Amino acid sequence: MSRVKAIALAAVVVLAFGGCAPLFEFNLFGGLDNPPIPTLADYSGEGGLDALGEDLNSPATVEALAAYPALVAEIENYLWTTYLGDGVSGDEDGQAAILYADLALKTSEGEELVNNVVEALLDGSLTGSSDIATLLASIIPPEALVDAATFAAMVGALLDANDAYEQLGLWVDGATSDGVAENPLPPGSLPGDVAQKAIVAYTMAALVEAVVTDPDMAPILEADAITQLFLVASGQPHDTDMDDITVDPYTSPDNWLMALLDVAGVALP
Repeated sequence: MSRVKAIALAAVVVLAFGGCAPLFEFNLFGGLDNPPIPTLADYSGEGGLDALGEDLNSPATVEALAAYPALVAEIENYLWTTYLGDGVSGDEDGQAAILYADLALKTSEGEELVNNVVEALLDGSLTGSSDIATLLASIIPPEALVDAATFAAMVGALLDANDAYEQLGLWVDGATSDGVAENPLPPGSLPGDVAQKAIVAYTMAALVEAVVTDPDMAPILEADAITQLFLVASGQPHDTDMDDITVDPYTSPDNWLMALLDVAGVALP
């Protein structure tokens, strides 16, 4: 503490010779607000998953990660190839799946979708067949409509998260594949949080799939489908065939999603 006081006093004395104004424009401790930029090595090997979990609970670190999409992709690739590529088969893989999804959602606008989708489910907006425009209007946050690149990054993150939740849900569902949880989530997990985010990711995946597989739109690439979704959501001219696509993600939801809901003790309205 005495050393900090000495440094602060020295700074005040130096600035005093140059006038008072610079003193109030200088933040001696500003650098302390900015965490160092993480690297893949921070999250690799023993203790790496725990370190990533801690960092994803730090808004400053999440902001730092979000500024480097290539690093996020590198970490995701590591998690997938190391833990998830051959499926989830235990607590460590399950932890990696949850972190993979959280990393994708928290470094994009994906996490902002969580409350929107949950509210839309509760008020009935997502139950029953709806057209694409109605669904998008119910769930897309304004921040994601700033430009096409922001929207595409959010959707891509949700699709990535959906892949991770599917692997996790298949493990939780167990050998019977009946939508009833046979295996628990890893210790320390928040089942309700996992279930909500899985619903969000599943909803977006269903929207994209509906466009890609629609006979009138085919053949269309996933990237082009996402562009069309952005145009519809932002009220811009789009392929008019989009107006005839209806989606009901929850008529027959996949059993892996039902298993994640089951382990959380929740049910779709």
